[in-house]
Amino acid sequence: MEFLYKIFEQILLFINGITGNFGLAIIGLTILIKIILLPLTLKQDKSMKKMKELQPILEQYKEKYGHDKNLLNQKTMELYKEKNVNPAGGCLPLLVQLPILWALFGVLRAERGIVPAESFLWMNLLQPDPYYILPVLNGVVAFIQQKLTGTDSNPQMKQMMYIFPVMMVFISYKMPAGLQVYWLTSSFVGIVQQYFIMKKGD
Repeated sequence: MEFLYKIFEQILLFINGITGNFGLAIIGLTILIKIILLPLTLKQDKSMKKMKELQPILEQYKEKYGHDKNLLNQKTMELYKEKNVNPAGGCLPLLVQLPILWALFGVLRAERGIVPAESFLWMNLLQPDPYYILPVLNGVVAFIQQKLTGTDSNPQMKQMMYIFPVMMVFISYKMPAGLQVYWLTSSFVGIVQQYFIMKKGD
């Protein structure tokens, strides 16, 4: 993880040298990360579309084999194999982002002394947002992302569509504002990417 710390520190310092503000540097770093992860994002979208196409068949399987969980799982896995679908494929970008998020959290810690107690807009980057504006925005953007992915067609996912944004608010409200800026920028860029992916699909 220290290796990632060093990489992000150097990139952050480089971008800060251009922008003159660590808040803008975090935004620039976030956009760079999203561009690097774009191939994984496209793969995730493709996987989610395939899963959505299989949903009617999976519902039929539940009705037909629901009494036997083992048989249901067997038939489901056979369907995935036949259609060349990886049900975990949609989670890959998230799994990749977790160490990135953790590394960035480490970089933004006051103890490392990389990011000064610098103001960006109304907040100190090393302290939580005093007005809770960023956590609320993170929740709103998370909700929009959920809507764009079309998860409301699945009852369980529809429930998560409302629960996840609320969780985002509670998870992020104590985070350093710099990390919240990263999270918000990442989500916003994700929405833009999703819009163009959907537009291309149409």
